[in-house]
Amino acid sequence: MLLPPNFDHLVIAVPNLAESVEQCHNILGVEPLPGGAHSGLGTANALLGLAVDDGHGEADDQHRDIYLEILGPDPEQDPALAASRLAGITQATVQRWAIHPVDFDGLVTSAERSIEAHIDLGEVHDMTRRTPDGTLLEWRLTRRTPLALGGIQPFLIDWKDSPHPARQTMPTVELERFWATSPDVDTTSRVLRSLGATIEVEAGDTESLHATVKGPGGSWTI
Repeated sequence: MLLPPNFDHLVIAVPNLAESVEQCHNILGVEPLPGGAHSGLGTANALLGLAVDDGHGEADDQHRDIYLEILGPDPEQDPALAASRLAGITQATVQRWAIHPVDFDGLVTSAERSIEAHIDLGEVHDMTRRTPDGTLLEWRLTRRTPLALGGIQPFLIDWKDSPHPARQTMPTVELERFWATSPDVDTTSRVLRSLGATIEVEAGDTESLHATVKGPGGSWTI
């Protein structure tokens, strides 16, 4: 499977977090761990660790700190706050994905100066989330609305001094496949290469992301 070494996490956007956690449990046989709420943004998440096979039946050491984020409306916040982040989400959807570059600021600057017209990372935002055990996570990320290339262009994330979410104890499933479809495979692939974020891209009618994950209960293609 083609994955960049700085792959960080997948975002599965859902219309109802509790129902989707139950769906995930029923399909994969593991229950996602509650992550916490994004205060002021109207969303909350649940997490699963992701394992990547190295092709020889062993875990790929290059991709240890990766995870799957199930993102949905937070019932404790105003539903209007989540409307823009989850616009058009009527079922579980691989909405976007993140990479954690070694030089976050350098890649942001490089993208701003790039002659590649299709690269647009948007703006850098500071974020926080408090975990159920009270730990405050602080990070920064790039955000663009609407999503670039339908979410295929990854956003950048820098966890600062916070512990990486994938390092906490939580259920883990295997990422069997991760790919994109695009009407313009060449341009999409070129943009991904420019960001050091190459993944498999297939020809398709629309720009979209797809993933297959496998747990003890079965596989789930999204």
